[in-house]
Amino acid sequence: MCYKALLSHDARFDGIFFTCVKTTGIYCRPVCPTASPKYENCSFVASAALAERAGFRPCLRCHPERAPLVHSNESSSAYLLRQHIEKTLLIDETLTDATGKYGISARQVRRAFSDVFGVTPLEYLMTRRLLFAKQLLQETTLPVLEIAYSSGFNTPGRLTINMRKRYGFGPRELRKQAVKNVRGSIVLRAGYRPPFDWDALLAVLAGRATPAEYIADGAYHRVVEGHTLRVAHDPRNHQLLVRIPPELSRSVHTIMQAVRRLFDLDANPLAIAEALSIDRRMRQLTETYPGVRVPGAWDNFELLVRVIVGQQISVAGATTIMRRIVDRVGITPACLANSTPEVIAGIGMPLKRATTIHAVSTLVHSSAIDLDERNPRQFYQQLIAVPGIGPWTAEYLCMRVLHWPDAFPAGDLGVQKALGLPGKKLTEKAALAASQLWRPWRSYATMLLWRSLANQGG
Repeated sequence: MCYKALLSHDARFDGIFFTCVKTTGIYCRPVCPTASPKYENCSFVASAALAERAGFRPCLRCHPERAPLVHSNESSSAYLLRQHIEKTLLIDETLTDATGKYGISARQVRRAFSDVFGVTPLEYLMTRRLLFAKQLLQETTLPVLEIAYSSGFNTPGRLTINMRKRYGFGPRELRKQAVKNVRGSIVLRAGYRPPFDWDALLAVLAGRATPAEYIADGAYHRVVEGHTLRVAHDPRNHQLLVRIPPELSRSVHTIMQAVRRLFDLDANPLAIAEALSIDRRMRQLTETYPGVRVPGAWDNFELLVRVIVGQQISVAGATTIMRRIVDRVGITPACLANSTPEVIAGIGMPLKRATTIHAVSTLVHSSAIDLDERNPRQFYQQLIAVPGIGPWTAEYLCMRVLHWPDAFPAGDLGVQKALGLPGKKLTEKAALAASQLWRPWRSYATMLLWRSLANQGG
């Protein structure tokens, strides 16, 4: 199967496997534009880290660093550590610091990681750091010093030593292929597996945008530290183009990870559609709306406040109130926790809702609620314990903040209407029962139901 996908350059298998070519010592993505090697010269591995452990170096044409990752519902220490490495590259902490978060010994975490992924955490970390450095060297004109810092190497010398050891060449050779960026901007590329319903995803984000983001000219814009970055779609190459102002060069990895989460780039739409197609209704929806994604959150706390503000009011009204909160109080946990429910209510909302915002801000500020909690059950329980946050809000936040693929707001009127007969809606109990067939992808089923309802005028 892998070789057939390689021959067809099928982007739907991108990131699912990598091809190691024995005659060249290079590993590639299935979408590599070069001529396909002979079958007897190929071996196939599940990750870039495994390819590099076997002594292969990354292709300079298909850029393995752009490939989407394989999303997993697992919450074991091994998967959580991998996720943490992807998110942070451990730039500000050691591997021992990272493994200490899981309540078991570092040795046990390392053993579990090796059992699951076939490489040690340190080998995996080095692969991710070097691939990100490779991307910056090839796609930007950033100084090598900044690239070394941004990819987790404290000095250019450390970057050079590790790159030469792994790849047989250093930053200078890669720098020759650097792209000349327009007006000094940094333009990086992030791949995905097709199909990808970009327009539908933009529509969802546009309707729920915060004051720091907006949609214009078919692209997403986000203000970060006073500078605006832009995310556009390149459907021909199955990737997003992320244009980052040079002033944010030290934050490029954080920004790229935020983009991957916000646009759900690591989803595997074929696997999700196949699983949902057990149900006839879902099969029809996946065929009608291929490539539906579950949007994430750029800033978890910002989205939390936006969802509470939007309870029982129009989208336009919620947008106005969010802008007032940003202008008059601030949108950080500290700002809102140090305010009062009365001041927040004075912005233009009921005192009860303002009290909820103040309470949840205080809990987040004191770390009593962890918006980076990876256990969905724990996350859900933390939220519904706050007066004013009900099951619908908690499930919705599990979808977008936690990015949990199996969240399901059974009490949502839109979901119940989309599932019911014309003119009627299902009960919450019936909707929950119907959803059992869609596990563990109920978040995607929810997006499909909302999409179908919108096209019916709902």
